[in-house]
Amino acid sequence: MRNMTIRKLLLPLVAMGFAASILQAQTVKTITVSNEASYTDHISLGEDSRDMDVMVKFIFDEQKNVLTVSALSYRHLFVFRDAARYPTVVRHNCLIPDKMPYVVEADPGSKFKLSKPLLKAIPKPKKKYIFKRWLECDGLQPVPMEYKMANDYIEQTFDILQKRSVISVTLRDLYILDQPGKPGIYEVARGRDLNTRYQIRILRNPCLGMEEDIATAAGALAEVKAAFENFRKNYAGGSVASDEAMKTFNDTKVLLLTQFPAKTNTSPCPDLQAANDKYNHYVDSISALSCKVNVIGAEGLIEDESKPLDVKLVYTQARQLDKAVSKWLTSKDDLEKEDLVSQCRDIIKDMSSMIQHHPATTAEEQKAVKTYYQAEQYFKKTCGK
Repeated sequence: MRNMTIRKLLLPLVAMGFAASILQAQTVKTITVSNEASYTDHISLGEDSRDMDVMVKFIFDEQKNVLTVSALSYRHLFVFRDAARYPTVVRHNCLIPDKMPYVVEADPGSKFKLSKPLLKAIPKPKKKYIFKRWLECDGLQPVPMEYKMANDYIEQTFDILQKRSVISVTLRDLYILDQPGKPGIYEVARGRDLNTRYQIRILRNPCLGMEEDIATAAGALAEVKAAFENFRKNYAGGSVASDEAMKTFNDTKVLLLTQFPAKTNTSPCPDLQAANDKYNHYVDSISALSCKVNVIGAEGLIEDESKPLDVKLVYTQARQLDKAVSKWLTSKDDLEKEDLVSQCRDIIKDMSSMIQHHPATTAEEQKAVKTYYQAEQYFKKTCGK
């Protein structure tokens, strides 16, 4: 009676131990793929032979937005493309192609016998055993394709849903086929549930398919640069001889700013964003250009000192200096940096003449001039000019 009680206590423990022995802990691998770089993993189905090695490869095609998973070995491979119950697909220890839960190609008369070690490894009762689909996925949709029983290599292509950048693929049952006898007779020699999950990070090219947008942005940049340089050249002296000429200057500036509005949209494509940033730089430069009216005096053209100091313009030019210095600090383009310095020099030259001919007298004018000089000193200290 005592022995029977002990056996009853031990039986659940033995059953639990057996269940633990057939369960394999999942292996998780984090990998990265891109249109230029695939990922290859090497897996062994057995420790006794290099012939048991399987190479699993992940290839990302960004143009088609698909991921292809392939398995390659020295020997023939077989997988279940969908889960299948043992008693449904196995007869007399052989896999029956016509009983698979999907359409699969097999040569007429071919046989696929399960090896004795493999039969022994399948848990009992076999009638309840389920062969696992070789790939499980998240964020992917399998692309329909033709399936074969015996494969030199195995491949499955997936559409990536919503162009996701993080997906997962779990590799499950994978089997090696032998041909010990005549052609068409195969033995499912070795296989196991690999239970390996691949957390896949997809690195997408943010500029893919944006060649036309980049070309358009480059064209707009060339146009605004030419317009700015011509405008600055036409008013290189920073002054005009009459109010009518001043009106022409202002009208031209308004026309250019209307023709070349600032680009407010941002782009994840670095090439496109760089072109738009440079474009906006020239738009700001057009806006910053200033001019003044000279009058005829005894010694020729002199600045009209009867007009008060333009406080608004002083603050505007101070802001333009600060903005140019900020761009200079972040720019990696030597030509752009030189152009920024040139613009700052022009502003300093114009402001020096303006402040000289229109000394600050009121508290408001003195505050504006002080703010401007702080911006000028910041430029000289930072840019070393």
